[in-house]
Amino acid sequence: MTTGAPASPWIKRPRVLPEARARLFCVPHGGGGPSSFARWVPGLAPDVEVCLVHLPGREGRLKEEPLGDLRLIAARVAQAMDPLLDLPFAFFGHSMGSIIAYEAALLLDREPRHLFASASPPPHRVEEEEPVAHLPDADFLAEVRRSYEGIPDAVWNDAELMRLMLPSLRADFAAYETYRWRASEPLRCPVTALGGKDDPLVPTESLADWARLTSGACRTEMFDGGHFYVNEARPHLQELVREALGAALPAAKGRG
Repeated sequence: MTTGAPASPWIKRPRVLPEARARLFCVPHGGGGPSSFARWVPGLAPDVEVCLVHLPGREGRLKEEPLGDLRLIAARVAQAMDPLLDLPFAFFGHSMGSIIAYEAALLLDREPRHLFASASPPPHRVEEEEPVAHLPDADFLAEVRRSYEGIPDAVWNDAELMRLMLPSLRADFAAYETYRWRASEPLRCPVTALGGKDDPLVPTESLADWARLTSGACRTEMFDGGHFYVNEARPHLQELVREALGAALPAAKGRG
């Protein structure tokens, strides 16, 4: 087991599990940090070690410059993951995190067991969304709050906290909006596309189109709620992760 893997600021391991049989790499939404998946850690132990992707410009990396290039972000994530791929692993990406997970998976020497793409259109349909990153600060934040339900009242009303969050939010949205999919060899792992029934940004038909990007099985599951349905659906989502990793644990095979 890679319990002594070199530490990387890009991957946070809140609970190192020497007896874990698999790892789950969680990639947060635009502007989000590793704490958005903090409640996943105890829920998947002891069999699955949760590894939280930590992008610069937020939480413990607040003083670092956020990156505005989604492919560069994915490359850094893939590089940081490399020492931790001695176990079967899966991705769980939410919103922009789904695209980062997909792009990182393309760069790895080993195929993930599963990709969970949550609240995100597939990469080849990202450009269909209306851009907002160019808007003035007040308009940009209002659009984020309205469309993505991403800013709770307690945070919205804290002017200093909003000032600190703004650079990473704007950089992430700019990275997402300037991203353009490049056709490549499809993944071979199964993909589960997940979404909220009341999310106007990612309708069911958009989620189903993830099937174009893998030669493996692809299914779509919808849950009550909007763009951040994951907060209420977490126990069910964790069951899906356990099922996916448990069914595939005996052998790990690279791209070959």
